Amino acid sequence: MCSNSLADYQFTKVLKHGRFSSVYKANCVGNNHSIVIKKFPLEHGNDAELKKLFAEIQCCRQFKHPNINKILHCFTAECDMFVLYPYMCFGACQILLESIFTNGFPEALIALLFKDVLSALMYIHMNDFVHGAVKAGHILLDNQKAVLTNFHESRSFIKHGVKIPVLHGVSQEKNLNWAAPEVLDQNINGYTEKCDIYSVGITACEMANGIQPYFETQPTLMYTEKIRGNVPSLLDRSTYTMLLDDQGKMPFENSMTRRTYEIFSQRILSDDFHQFVEICLNRNAENRWSAKKLMTHAFFKQCRHSTISDHIKKCRSELDNNSIIDDESMGQLDDRDVNECREDVQWNF
Repeated sequence: MCSNSLADYQFTKVLKHGRFSSVYKANCVGNNHSIVIKKFPLEHGNDAELKKLFAEIQCCRQFKHPNINKILHCFTAECDMFVLYPYMCFGACQILLESIFTNGFPEALIALLFKDVLSALMYIHMNDFVHGAVKAGHILLDNQKAVLTNFHESRSFIKHGVKIPVLHGVSQEKNLNWAAPEVLDQNINGYTEKCDIYSVGITACEMANGIQPYFETQPTLMYTEKIRGNVPSLLDRSTYTMLLDDQGKMPFENSMTRRTYEIFSQRILSDDFHQFVEICLNRNAENRWSAKKLMTHAFFKQCRHSTISDHIKKCRSELDNNSIIDDESMGQLDDRDVNECREDVQWNF
């Protein structure tokens, strides 16, 4: 049972400072368990941000699933609101892509991550919700599992006790690069939970390539390409030459991709992975598989005899040489599970 008193929490590290909130790592004084505390100023807070926070709390309180980042407790003190979450020691996958896996996660690790993400989405969709903002920055990782977080854009199909067939409205501008074309259309046809599946496909490319989708691409061009059915793809030997245009240049070329073309042109990703992404990124939402059906795809066969913990151990050298991972925890990356990670690991809510 979490306490409503600040005195019962020892704040140990600032994880993030934002315009409307701050995120801290803390220990519960009673049991010394590590948690994450998000602090919102109520007195000078932004009304729109607070409404999103309250909506997220209300939404998350309805969910109970091991791959959904749960809210442990929330309380007010000294004109501030404090929301408590479990501590995920490796933080957001986006941070790992920027700091360690700059050329993308290993394919087997991606499969393990998406097995957990799809399990969470299947649960969310069964409860008549859409997440609305699936991306690497909203997937948290520890040595045991991946969890889906940030339900600011989550929407319910239940309105006034009745289930509606489609949703309308667009998500935040910062999530548009991951949004499905039917979401960007903003027409009377609306969109369904299949918009999350499209975001899974974009996120798969993001995790495999180590590059944010449509990086340095103007929003208008991004929208046009999605409507035409052109989307980012997995970059490996099989797609490298196909992506070159008539002048031998890469579309959506930028400084980051230019530095990694040589690596992409030498590596090989499985046919199952390519097919998995193609299914997710189908322009026609009706032709995309559901989260439940995707979990049966052959892409996940490589998960049968391995765990996230196994792959964290394989990546020990990369993690050990990076400042965001705790030296103390790296010493525990043997046959036992990591119980703690570096105090200055970054979070992205």
